[in-house]
Amino acid sequence: MGTCCYCGRNFPLTRATRKYCTPRCRTNACLDRKPRRIRAADVDAIFRLIDSDVDSAEMFRARLRAILVPGSPQQVVMEESGRVVIPRMD
Repeated sequence: MGTCCYCGRNFPLTRATRKYCTPRCRTNACLDRKPRRIRAADVDAIFRLIDSDVDSAEMFRARLRAILVPGSPQQVVMEESGRVVIPRMD
């Protein structure tokens, strides 16, 4: 038995159905897929940011976050027992 990567149902594994239980789940997963690559305009913006003078690491982080994840809330860097913990951007 396998588990569908889209809907989570259990289904019998065959050669044709390795990840998805039906062709509909496969199509829906393809349509819902998140882009895994950075757009060319974002790459240019990142290079301009790297070449520019930035006052602090926090400002650099904020500008980089605005380029990669527009509309996301400001992330707070936490410190636990002397170690800096940076939350993931996912």
